[in-house]
Amino acid sequence: MDILYIANARMPTEKAHGLQIVKTVEALLEMGEKVVLLLPKRLNPITESIGGYYSLKRPIEVEYITIPFNFVLKMSDSLYFKLERLYFALCAFLNAVTKNVVVYSRDITLCFLLALFGKDVVYEDHEPKNSKKFLYKLFLKKINKKVIVAKNLSELYKEFGINESTFKFIPNGVDLAEFERTRRDKSIWWEELDVDQSEKIVLYVGHFYTWKGVYTLIDAAQSLQNAKAVLIGGTEQDHQKVGDYIKERDIKNVYLHKFVPHKEIVKFIKSADVLVLPNTGQEERSLKYTTPIKLFEYMASGVPIAASRVESFKNYLENNVNAVMFEPDNAEDLANKINSLLNSSDLMEKMAVNAYQEVQDYSWERRAEKIIDFIKK
Repeated sequence: MDILYIANARMPTEKAHGLQIVKTVEALLEMGEKVVLLLPKRLNPITESIGGYYSLKRPIEVEYITIPFNFVLKMSDSLYFKLERLYFALCAFLNAVTKNVVVYSRDITLCFLLALFGKDVVYEDHEPKNSKKFLYKLFLKKINKKVIVAKNLSELYKEFGINESTFKFIPNGVDLAEFERTRRDKSIWWEELDVDQSEKIVLYVGHFYTWKGVYTLIDAAQSLQNAKAVLIGGTEQDHQKVGDYIKERDIKNVYLHKFVPHKEIVKFIKSADVLVLPNTGQEERSLKYTTPIKLFEYMASGVPIAASRVESFKNYLENNVNAVMFEPDNAEDLANKINSLLNSSDLMEKMAVNAYQEVQDYSWERRAEKIIDFIKK
């Protein structure tokens, strides 16, 4: 089977969708499929190759569409991205419509247009398009195959009256081998981050968006017992916002660290004492439709997890079985749950072992198998 994966994304990128795309492509290649990744040739501050940046086991074949509007960036970001989206979509459409391939993409409009021309198309859906619900529903009904990453999308699809044979729930995955070969090393906290050796590390990795719940973790940090909250990631702008929030409240036991490339972040995840998923319950995206890659990476790490009790996580995490769950947006409850973990080595071990066992079915290769089976069905 020849697959053309179309992604209008700057690659490599520090954002999680880049990792998700290349790991999906790599796993499809591992399963013996022929895959070409079609990308825009855009200006990129990251100069490392895709293979090197993501530590891929095998090379990925990439075709680029050159974007001739880079000069517009000096005048207007918004104008550039409007032109870029339109130009890339047109070129990608012309590229795909003439080839005997299965098209796989996260771009619903492109998938819809190609489906109108009779192409075999698979749309990967991550969350609903609430601002254009009529078009979203129309496009979904025309696209012949949909891979849904968030379980709750299946209920929305049923409400729309979409034929159940045209979609399949296939969540994100994790590189289990990467976590197996990375050694836990507590010394990185004091050697690289200058954290006191006596303090336990409560770690959050990812973006600092409000809906991710990082402010709940920061507020909870004040009540942690002999522990420091470490937040790694975020954009420069969000770093500034979070830093100002911490200073205004004079919170002493929170450490901010700039974004770390994925190939380097695994050692930090494996070397923490508790990993936190503090998602808010006040936004639909967080409450019902997020399936973060770091959820599966946390589960593969051998480190216990404290997670928000949001619907998005209920298919993977169960309170006091493979994680401790706290009330969303409740800093006091989060602090109490983290302290209960840190004060019980038996509970920490139980949570970590159960999560590790549960995540074994969520490898990228297993995900690719499910995608292939669905496409060929």
